[in-house]
Amino acid sequence: MNQIDRLIIEAKRISGLSGKHLELARIEYVSGEWVSFAHIWDGVEGHAPTIEQAYHTTMDAAIDCIHDLATQYPNSRDVTILIDDI
Repeated sequence: MNQIDRLIIEAKRISGLSGKHLELARIEYVSGEWVSFAHIWDGVEGHAPTIEQAYHTTMDAAIDCIHDLATQYPNSRDVTILIDDI
């Protein structure tokens, strides 16, 4: 049974079904810089997401960074990007 389990896990990894995906994205304006936060989650209940954080000089650069992460960590649903510049 262990061999079958390993093969199933490997097949899921290759197909991208069990990998991490972008769950939520947020962009904030902090001290003259745009900061992008991307929550990358492995899809396992109880596991906390990893938060990718990057600083940018423009809001467009921050949005492009989030789009790049969305390509790297695809999600089967639309991901909302929250922009906070209050």
